[in-house]
Amino acid sequence: MPADDTVTNLGASTIAALCSRLVTHPLDTIKTRVQATTSGQQSFGQIAGNLVRTHGLYRGLPVALTLSVPGLSVYLTAYDLSKQVFARTSVVALQDGTVCNHMAAATVAEVSSGLFWTPMEVLKQKQQVQDMARHRLDRCPTAVAASASASAGASAGTAAAPSAATAPSSSFKPIGTLQLAKRIYQHEGLLGFYRGYFITLGVFVPYSIMYFTTYEELKALALQQQRTKYPKSLEDPQHPLPFMSVAACAAVSCAIAASVSNVIDVVKTRWQVSVLSQEQLSVTQIIRRMLKQEGGLRSFTRGMGARVLWMVPGTTISMSIFELLKRR
Repeated sequence: MPADDTVTNLGASTIAALCSRLVTHPLDTIKTRVQATTSGQQSFGQIAGNLVRTHGLYRGLPVALTLSVPGLSVYLTAYDLSKQVFARTSVVALQDGTVCNHMAAATVAEVSSGLFWTPMEVLKQKQQVQDMARHRLDRCPTAVAASASASAGASAGTAAAPSAATAPSSSFKPIGTLQLAKRIYQHEGLLGFYRGYFITLGVFVPYSIMYFTTYEELKALALQQQRTKYPKSLEDPQHPLPFMSVAACAAVSCAIAASVSNVIDVVKTRWQVSVLSQEQLSVTQIIRRMLKQEGGLRSFTRGMGARVLWMVPGTTISMSIFELLKRR
């Protein structure tokens, strides 16, 4: 990929990331809260209503913007670059346009961008759900040393019932991003920001593989139909798809990939935010508890609707803007 193309991709992906995050962050917050709630007593509407009343929909936005912009830039640029690199190899299965080419490029893109996504997810999710655990922060191993400087509303009290854990509190004062980052670094070190990195890869590598494979196939079908309907477009092999066609391909691909990968995403979310709980469970313990106490296999679908509602608009916006700006 020429240097000019790389700069173009970085610029296009940066603008796409900003637009996408600003629009979809409230849905991301709701999705995280739904997945982190162990009780089925609160519905999607109740959780959303509580967040609206407590002005919590955009909690975690600063850190999301700070890290999601370079994360998405690396993600999209690495994908395009990897596709071209793999296409130049002598391996037939990795030639341009093949499914294996798209799968390999998606894997490289996800592993590279995970260095930005994981710290963002750790900080963002802890901010999004910190008031759910406000009664337990003073007993949390990572919060004991910081309890003296935390607000009374964030550290007072004992463990509450599930239904109360998600209730809004007028005395609760959210912990700032810098204070939370300092707390993580003091008690968990630099690795604390990469809590769940491999689990995140376990969620998003399959997601990216499913997404990009489906996306590229849908784009090829859409381009074929366009050339059948408008024969003149055959004169230009690089003739781009219309904006709405790209958006439709991105939306359908994301809905499929997000639904399938939600099973692992629930476990990942529970594990990443477990630092705010009295009992820090392993992945195996979380899975066993969900199977035995939270409705069996159905518990792994928690937040699926919210996740799809969050990811589809975000992916559609980011991919459409990225493709549009890249070719201009």
